[in-house]
Amino acid sequence: MAGRFFAAMIAALLLFVGAMRPSFAQDKAGDQAKGGFKELPPVGIDLTAEVVTELQGRSAALRKVFEEVAQQSNDLPAWAPDVLVMLRAVDLAIGQKLFYKPEDIETARKTLGIAEARIDAVSKGTRGVELLSIGSRGKDAGRTLAGGYVSGIDGSEQPYGLVLPVGFREAVAADPQRLWRLDVWLHGRGDTNTEIPFLQDRLSKLGQHAPADTLVLHPFGRHCNAFKFAGETDVFESIRHVMRWLKIDPLRISIRGFSMGGAGTWHLAAHYPDRWFAANPGAGFVDTIRYQGWDTSGIPYDPGHWGKRLMAWYDMPPWVDNLRNTRVVAYSGEVDKQRQAAEFMVEAAKRSGFEIPHVIGAGMGHKIDPASGEALDRQLAAWSAEVKPVHRDRIDLVTYTLRYPQIDWLTVEGLTRHWDRTVVKGELVKDSPSPLVKITSENVTDLSLDFGRFGWPLASGDVTLELNGQRLSVGQAEQGRPFSTRVAARDGKWGLVDEAQRGSDRLRKRPGLQGPIDDALTSPLLFVLPSGKSQSAAIASFVEREIAQARRGWERVMRGKFRSVRDTELTPDQIARHNLICFGDFQSNRYLASIADRLPIGWADDAITVGSRRFDANGHALVAVYPNPSSPNRYVVINSGVTFRESSNTTNSRQIAMLPDWAVVDVTVAPDGFYPGRIVAADFFDERWQVAPPAEKP
Repeated sequence: MAGRFFAAMIAALLLFVGAMRPSFAQDKAGDQAKGGFKELPPVGIDLTAEVVTELQGRSAALRKVFEEVAQQSNDLPAWAPDVLVMLRAVDLAIGQKLFYKPEDIETARKTLGIAEARIDAVSKGTRGVELLSIGSRGKDAGRTLAGGYVSGIDGSEQPYGLVLPVGFREAVAADPQRLWRLDVWLHGRGDTNTEIPFLQDRLSKLGQHAPADTLVLHPFGRHCNAFKFAGETDVFESIRHVMRWLKIDPLRISIRGFSMGGAGTWHLAAHYPDRWFAANPGAGFVDTIRYQGWDTSGIPYDPGHWGKRLMAWYDMPPWVDNLRNTRVVAYSGEVDKQRQAAEFMVEAAKRSGFEIPHVIGAGMGHKIDPASGEALDRQLAAWSAEVKPVHRDRIDLVTYTLRYPQIDWLTVEGLTRHWDRTVVKGELVKDSPSPLVKITSENVTDLSLDFGRFGWPLASGDVTLELNGQRLSVGQAEQGRPFSTRVAARDGKWGLVDEAQRGSDRLRKRPGLQGPIDDALTSPLLFVLPSGKSQSAAIASFVEREIAQARRGWERVMRGKFRSVRDTELTPDQIARHNLICFGDFQSNRYLASIADRLPIGWADDAITVGSRRFDANGHALVAVYPNPSSPNRYVVINSGVTFRESSNTTNSRQIAMLPDWAVVDVTVAPDGFYPGRIVAADFFDERWQVAPPAEKP
């Protein structure tokens, strides 16, 4: 049905697009990162006007046909991303100049051909595995799939790959209710491995591991950020997506990866140990200072006291105790320089009193040898067979932030001070004559226990919680039935939390609303642009520059959709559903003006006021994150996208949070690859989101 229509549409659109003179024929100098830093992804070769016109025209024609089919569909979300992810891949490659060799043009044509074939198949009723198989090729054709899902962060279509085990279709036909093990494989770094090559690789290659009776998910993870920030969110969104239409056993999901993917595996395993029955990191990096060699050469910028504390976000040795809550086997090549990552973690585990098995490939550099790969697969298969649906008897939880507050039945709900080491140990006392849970904690003000997943595991009766030596009766529990409770320390004494207390503690740092700035760019967001002008020319220039920086960082580095509205167009529904990333001052941005009197930092015509400190408003700008007073479960951000800049493009270990909850920027100093100007003051808000006394420099 679509063939004749495509031909007519393409002919018409080629004439139209050719007359437009493509906006994608960008000035190459405008694509390069400022200050001599590397561009990520790199800018590719120039295409001829004829090729650009052809590809744009065909993509536009396919979108027209897609809309036709979509209007007749009653299950659009089930298949649309699997088509649109192909079209978006080509559109991004044209718009961002991501063609690196002449052969890439033909690959783009093939990608559009897959989109066309999928639209045609959808119109005939094809869905699921068979739809994602369209485009699969090579000796394993039919097992290697690729598709897309819609990101909850920005509404963009993000790609993923999926590998089916041998005999999958026959096994499903024989037992449609069978639950499958899922291995999540995190890919290595490839600066030019953007959407088109990623999708084509996933349609033709099994990848490093394809274990028997196991599905393997390959998240794109926003390309090249070591599965941090939005890439971290994407891993979990891709898992949830495939679980909607495939029978995945939630208790038998593992996390694996190599090189950059190994780094991602270490952090996802240590931050979310209860999500995986096993973790298998290979190579990669686990810290910033040592990996960069800054422990001997010095840090090439001033991180401030806040920056050093923020390194605890993605530096993994301090989190090693969390790995007690899952099973880990590391891999390194014998002569690989990145072997140090596993050695750092193995050493940290030994200091903490437990062992992390470490498989070493004899004579191997940055590669997994077949014998080691087989040994790793055997180990994960054995661990998978031992999985049981029960709560952990013991929990060892370490955190530095309420972004990572939970392991199994134990959740930290409040901290004494963010970015200080927080340790919680919980134990179900099985030999007690009555139900007893023992917990010790450091740096914790609020805790909750939730036994809803598998039910209360101890005997029925009145539950006693022993917390740092104090005993509390926390309610009646019935074995096998859900049970939950929440306690808080107030004035040095623990007690049960009631609804009135929860309401009074509403403006507290809590899980999901704890900062810093970069945290707001990991969940649904909307960029809010000012309709007015700042009175200061320097501030106006800063705002314009930072909007461009945020757009560039989000569209290129984070591979996202820059969804934006003017402050005058913002709706109540948008305010309720999004973190608002607002640019401007309290005069130029109407939304910021509407909440200014409910923020702890003032920004008037003459001064920015932070506690007792004042900064000249003509030459200083505010960058901050805060719970949105008009939508308390969402953030409002002022004048910032992701806080790492061009200096991070060379290595993923440098993609770290560069600013805390707030900063005052001297905008008379030009931005560099590290900061948007000179940082004259910066810090975290306290646990009640108020300005804290100035921190002493370490």
